[in-house]
Amino acid sequence: MRPVGARVGVPVVAKLANKQVIRVRHQNRDVFLVGTMHYNPVSIAKARETVTELNSQGKLGALVLETCPTRWQKTLSFQPPGSFMHALLMNEFQSASEAAPDVVPILGDMRIEDLAGKLKASLKETTLDILIPTRWNSYRTDVESAIDGEIKAANDEGVTEFGDIFDVRLLANVPVSLFRYPLAWMLKSPALMVPFATFWLTIAALPGIVESIPDTVQQTTAENVVTDVFLALDILQISLLTKCFLGVLLRDRNDILAKSISDACDDIDEEQSVVAILGAAHLNGVHRRLL
Repeated sequence: MRPVGARVGVPVVAKLANKQVIRVRHQNRDVFLVGTMHYNPVSIAKARETVTELNSQGKLGALVLETCPTRWQKTLSFQPPGSFMHALLMNEFQSASEAAPDVVPILGDMRIEDLAGKLKASLKETTLDILIPTRWNSYRTDVESAIDGEIKAANDEGVTEFGDIFDVRLLANVPVSLFRYPLAWMLKSPALMVPFATFWLTIAALPGIVESIPDTVQQTTAENVVTDVFLALDILQISLLTKCFLGVLLRDRNDILAKSISDACDDIDEEQSVVAILGAAHLNGVHRRLL
């Protein structure tokens, strides 16, 4: 009997040299978690390869994508197959879906509308955690708990090392991801980019403010003030992003993704499999929930 979480069973998985595809037995079905770097050509190929192989064997019962109806419909309407935008912004979700056109994908992620509200609430809560000393221990506990549950592997079959998921070919294509990912957000949701861009540009401009201060006796005081503000914003920024990332963007979404995969298992025969296309950061958290 194969151990739960073994990464063998079908040719496409047996050929892997790393853990970009993790197999886990859930409700007597095979579930293949494909960990990706969004918009990376290597991840796009891996998603397509996994779906194509299982579909050709007649074992593909369900395909779960880390997206929601709003985002998916926007993607399909903005970059339909054959269009210039389709080639420019090709991603692992479209690649997987197009590899099995007869399988209706399950949009298994948190709704973007709900995500926005949760992020807003998390930012407010985290700001209070940082500003109120009596809440510092609560902040630390939340972060440590999230790291244990969402980042660390549940067993040796999870992603235990950086090299497990980020191989040489994937890393070589990181520039493509760094170009496509923000470009896709900017083109599809320009309104969301304005506040983010304003915040980052303001942070980036602070060092220049220091250099522009006149060379006078007051410069030392002014420099100290700006430097202190710059440092405080850095700390606040990192603290806010850390808890929001671990709490809302990982933990809460992993709950929903894992449930979507589990529900998909209920709807297929035992000899069929579920393929879930996920960002690599979700692999261990979802894997842990399915074990």
